[in-house]
Amino acid sequence: MKAFRFSLQAILTLREEREQEAQRHYARKLRAAEVINTALEAVVQQLLLLGTEQNSRLQNGMPASDLERLGNYRILLDERRARLNQDLALARQAADQAQAALLKATQDRQALEDYRKKLHRTYDYALARDEQKLLDDLASRGPTLAGDWRRAPETSIP
Repeated sequence: MKAFRFSLQAILTLREEREQEAQRHYARKLRAAEVINTALEAVVQQLLLLGTEQNSRLQNGMPASDLERLGNYRILLDERRARLNQDLALARQAADQAQAALLKATQDRQALEDYRKKLHRTYDYALARDEQKLLDDLASRGPTLAGDWRRAPETSIP
């Protein structure tokens, strides 16, 4: 019997490549969201430090020009935080879409892989059945000439 050959192997290979590309795309989207989140955490930390510094300087007395400068800086940080929050929401949405695409690519590949496994099991079963038929055929045959010669030493030639 011929060796097992999966006729859809080229399609399976393409689906595996598509799944790997979807994995890389998803990883890039997650990394982008992580970078934005890190930047957002840094801005929040700057806002906290600014609040602490502003309170400290207010208690010790502070010129109005410095108060105005710190207020403007706070506004700038608040705007940056709002923009980063929007960017983070968009990045997470993109990551969710990439995850959905990855899931679809994985399911497509898995369906074809399951089909290949089913065909391979069928092939293995047919191979085992043919082998058993051959063994049964060999077992049902009568003794061969060589077997008869070994059993009858009394008819040996002098």
